[in-house]
Amino acid sequence: MMRLVFLGPPGVGKGTQAEFVAKELKIPHYSTGDIFRKILKDSSSLSKELAKFVNTGELVPDDIVFETLKETLFTSKANNNGWVLDGYPRNKAQAEMLDNLLANNNEKIDYAIYLSADREILAQRLSSRRVCSECGTIYNLAMNPPKREGICDKCRGKLIQRKDDKIETVLKRIFIFEKEFSPLKEYYESRGILLVINGEGTTKEVFNQIKKGLNLG
Repeated sequence: MMRLVFLGPPGVGKGTQAEFVAKELKIPHYSTGDIFRKILKDSSSLSKELAKFVNTGELVPDDIVFETLKETLFTSKANNNGWVLDGYPRNKAQAEMLDNLLANNNEKIDYAIYLSADREILAQRLSSRRVCSECGTIYNLAMNPPKREGICDKCRGKLIQRKDDKIETVLKRIFIFEKEFSPLKEYYESRGILLVINGEGTTKEVFNQIKKGLNLG
């Protein structure tokens, strides 16, 4: 049983690596980004409120994120053997809220995995990212381009650039992360559960580093 959180700046590969680790451990993977994008597709008041923050690169307020996660993490038996979470927490206050929530259920975070990378590399990765408008498959024009320009390999849907992946928003997101992250890093370091991984290598290289750090072989 293992409960993990993935930390790191936008574009570092948290989602990809979190998914790999979840499959390796056979436990659920939850991404706050995916949860938010699902909500943004409807016309609820929460969707409209979320759009104000997501489309401008601002962080979603803690109370909105927390209530969403609380429902996600404690409403399914699939979570009994652990889970992998990426995109949360983003600051010390969120980390403390999550720890208190877990403690009330006699649970705790086993590792906080921090993927690091240079700011210029992150900006290039994100501004080159395209997403299928139909199935949600993610491509990178520099590292993982589609076979046909602008067309998804899987479903032939149209590839689009999300508003939060445009260069102006990307730089803003990275700045916000850097401002918020230092206290969060110190928080997990003080608890002895922070695992620091260089996120600038290939997907396989980074995954192998993580497996080694978690003693997965």
